[in-house]
Amino acid sequence: MNAKTIVENVLTPARARDLWTVNYFPALPFTPQNFEVGGLLPAMLYMARWGYRRGKGRFIETFGPKDAQGKARPPRLVDVIQGLLTRVGDEFHGFDGQNGPAMLADLMLTYCLENKAHELGHKEVVQRVFPTHYLASWVDLPETVANLRGVPELLTVVLAWQDKGEALAPETGRSRFPVGVGFANNRLLAQFGRHMSVHGLAANQAADHFQEETADDLGVDELLAIRLAQTCSHAPDRLRGSEQSQIANRWPVAKTAAKHLRGDLAIFIEVFGFALPRQAFLPMLEAGIGLGMVNLLLSSAVCLSEWERTGSIPKDPTPMPLFVDCSHGLDNKLRNASEAAIGEALARYERLPVLMMLARVLDDRARFDRIVRNCLPSASPDPTARIELLGEVYHERHHRATGLLNGLEEDCLRLAEALESEASDLARALRTDTMNPALRLAEALVELHGHQQQGGQFVKALDSSLMPNRPNGLAFKRRVSRNEAGTKKAVDLRSIVLSHALLDFLVHRHLRKDGEGKAARPLTLRRFLDILRDHYGLYVDREPPGMSVPQDLLRTNKQWLERRLRDLGLLVGVNDAESMKQLRARFDVA
Repeated sequence: MNAKTIVENVLTPARARDLWTVNYFPALPFTPQNFEVGGLLPAMLYMARWGYRRGKGRFIETFGPKDAQGKARPPRLVDVIQGLLTRVGDEFHGFDGQNGPAMLADLMLTYCLENKAHELGHKEVVQRVFPTHYLASWVDLPETVANLRGVPELLTVVLAWQDKGEALAPETGRSRFPVGVGFANNRLLAQFGRHMSVHGLAANQAADHFQEETADDLGVDELLAIRLAQTCSHAPDRLRGSEQSQIANRWPVAKTAAKHLRGDLAIFIEVFGFALPRQAFLPMLEAGIGLGMVNLLLSSAVCLSEWERTGSIPKDPTPMPLFVDCSHGLDNKLRNASEAAIGEALARYERLPVLMMLARVLDDRARFDRIVRNCLPSASPDPTARIELLGEVYHERHHRATGLLNGLEEDCLRLAEALESEASDLARALRTDTMNPALRLAEALVELHGHQQQGGQFVKALDSSLMPNRPNGLAFKRRVSRNEAGTKKAVDLRSIVLSHALLDFLVHRHLRKDGEGKAARPLTLRRFLDILRDHYGLYVDREPPGMSVPQDLLRTNKQWLERRLRDLGLLVGVNDAESMKQLRARFDVA
């Protein structure tokens, strides 16, 4: 028998299905797998406008070539261009002839669409639409919203921040980013939905109206997205089928990191959404989202590690420390120091799958206990009370802990017996009575599921957030060959860098105060370095805890950062005094 069959025989198929996954939504309300940061905003715009998750649209039906059975296939860029010129050719002048369609395809590839795997060319399958205008949300790319792993839903919930209800509901006055309330009441929609109004019933998928007669100030990037959407004729339907269309109102267990992410996105969108050119605004916003997601993932590991140790969630956890290579890989010593620091962080992060499984195992028992289930706090929106009750059970401080842990001990022994001939080492570990049975079962299930299905998925989620080797990413990634036990093995090494887009985002965001007033404030270089360390765990001129970095290397690193900030026009200073080194915005805000 394989591992899946053994686990199902011991725990029952239904229980095995609930436990044997990478998800535990009360702690981390999205699926830790690979996703594309650049594909998040169209789905967020859709949810902000309609108040529910996106379902099937008409992009493939409109542009996809038909197969022998008459079913539309995912379109290539040439298919999209042909469909546009056929259906709305009168809206495009100067693109006829032999070279016209190729020129239009290049414009689409530059401003509006992206091919699968970031490939160039006109004959690749289209996979992503850029959110240059709200109407990009009418284009259902990726085809299935689940391919975004629930990250747009998480960001929408973080921006709305409703403190009641299991699902987001339309409400005005309490949040600057509510859902389902139209263009004027949501700041994100106000930024991207220029010249949009609602005609007819608000729930009608074709109610969104683009005011062509007043739209005399749009760029070619916005107009291309608008024409593409108009060809699809209306917004996609709400999500149907087995998955619920509602946006689950779940906060992450790492609330401090979530609040930093909320403040970063809210201030940047409100203050700089109209001030920055769209082609500069989007990379900066995506860089900020990536940084926030990295902080959220690593902070979740910090919070759950403390929960395993004490049974409580820390109220203001210290972010996991990361050393930044401000030379962007040009200084080998700085690069090596950053790779060593992120290697330490990844070693701590690799335990997150076990901690998530531990929470699932305890939650599974608590939900079906005849006494505990009646006092089990709701996981929505704030999961802290629920997870801390599970921590009380784990540390045997709850009056029902003995009964629940005895049931988990029985699960361990039954699974050990079934694994005796298949995995004797694992069977012995399951019988080790010096360890808590909940932890023994969690570690066994993670090992049986396999690294690729557990730890590998969490690493993919982290890499997706880091966006390594991308122009607006947070990391540089290289593959090296190392000798291990006499054999060569390829190893991926990551170093933390600050791209130009990310530096722009961080400086402009922290030049503004939090809150409705959005007043500007002075920001010294010293204060900026403190914010990087305290909010995100990014160390520049100080060595991370537990790591030794020479002082001269730290000084060199700071000099690299100062040089890059000056080159970008973000730093001014008349002398070497720290208090005279001030950061400034590159873009004026009216």
